[in-house]
Order: sequence, then structure tokens, then C-alpha cells
Amino acid sequence: MQTIGEKIEETRKRKGISLSEAAEATKIRRDFLLNIESNEYDYDLPEIYKRGFIKNYAKYLKLNPDKVLSQYQEQLITHSSRSKKPNSDLFNSSSDLNQSAGQGTLDPLLDKPSLGKINLNKPTEPSEEAPVSDEAQANKELYIKTAIFGTSTLLFVFGIFWLIQTISQSMNSNKDVVANTTTAAANSSITQTNEPSKSTEYPIKEITLKASGNVYVQILQKLDNKLLLAKQLIDGEIQTIKRRGPVDVAFTKGNFVTFFTDDETEPFQPNTSNAGKITLP
Repeated sequence: MQTIGEKIEETRKRKGISLSEAAEATKIRRDFLLNIESNEYDYDLPEIYKRGFIKNYAKYLKLNPDKVLSQYQEQLITHSSRSKKPNSDLFNSSSDLNQSAGQGTLDPLLDKPSLGKINLNKPTEPSEEAPVSDEAQANKELYIKTAIFGTSTLLFVFGIFWLIQTISQSMNSNKDVVANTTTAAANSSITQTNEPSKSTEYPIKEITLKASGNVYVQILQKLDNKLLLAKQLIDGEIQTIKRRGPVDVAFTKGNFVTFFTDDETEPFQPNTSNAGKITLP
């Protein structure tokens, strides 16, 4: 019967996909994918991450992720049973050796055979305590992994909040300049007429955003400093907004967002993989 790694490797090669291409598509490191195909799961990561890697890799190769995870569980149980069996055989062989040694050396010297039976039964006591020790060790490892996972999640959330605050401060630094310009234009219009000039109005246009990965986007309308969008877009999400005049667009990863405007026939994507800001006329 094929193992998980053999089945995944055979499917990948049959589709003509290299490990580097699979790592790029699944966002999983190449060495982790190689470990999965080699059936080596003892790398230092929580079990929830290992299962997530196997599930995402199976989905990418169009395999049934539930069946693959079920086979992975069976493989873990089989591996665990095999690893425990040698210890049991060694212990039994040691007991047999002690028993044969005891019978060969103690029986001729002892007057009461009952004493020899009591001594020979004593080595079997540690085997009853072994499962309790294994269970305690497993619970301890589970608590440690849970604490590590919880800490990582908190750090990730704090990082997102810090990034949002940084982008907001960057965009707010331009508010004073925009506000002064708008006030000067308004005062000039008031001196000429009591009604706002129609020539300064911008027509309503649309901007469509398409995310090719998880990216935070914030759009500020420069005409009135109106915040049109402040949202975390997920992979494949499309968002359309209406705007008047130029807008400032800030983002966390430029290569994960594409813009479609009424003025341009071709879509526009920032040429950066880092955070940045652009102005759309």
C-alpha cells in the first residue's frame, strides 16, 4: 500500500509540477513539502501546522484532503505502535533472561520456592506504570504546543494592528496639506459667488480592486478627505468603490492588488512587494 508521501509525490510528478512550483503555489516551504513526500514528520512544528500543510498540499494536487489526513492518522498510529514494540520485546526478553537466570541459580540455594516466585514477579511492576508516564509526557507536550500556538497568534494580531496604525498615520500626515488647499479653494469661490462653482466638481467614477493574496488597502478621497475604503482583502476578493477626483491609495503588499479604473483601459498593479502608497487621478 502506498504511503502518503509516495502518493503525493507520484501525483505531483504525473502533473509535471516541480517542488519549487508547488512551494510557490501553496506558500509552503520547499523543505516541508520534501519532508511530506519523504514521510518524515518529525520536524519541529506543532501538529496543527503539519496537518494544515498536508491538507493544503493535497488540495493543490486535486487529492481528497479528508482521505489523505485519515491515512496520515493511520500512518502515525502504525509508526507509534512499531516504535513501542521493540521496547516491549526488549523488556520481555529481559524478564525471560532474569527468570531463566533466577531458576538456574536461585532454586538450588533456596529452601522455599515461594521466595523465588515473589522475587521473579517484581520486575513486571514498572511495565504497569509506563503508560501513565507516557500519557503525562504527551499531555505536557500538548500544553507546550498550545502555548506556542497561542503566543504566535497574539503576536500576529498585534503585528496587524501595528501595521494598520502605521498606514493610518502615514495617510493622516497629508490631511493638513489637503485641508489647507481645500479651504483656500473654497474661500476663493466664496469671494466670486455665494454658490459653489460647478466647474470644480468631479464626475463620479469607479475603481475596482482585485486581490491576488491577503492585503490591507486604505483609500482616501483627496477632494474632501473622505475615507472610501479601509479593509483587509483576501485572495480572490473583488471590491468596487465610487469616487470623485484623485484618491490616495495605501497598501501593505503592492504585488497582491490590481486596480481597474474608468480612465485606463489596462489594469494597474504597483511594482512592489512591500507596503506603499500611490495616487490615482
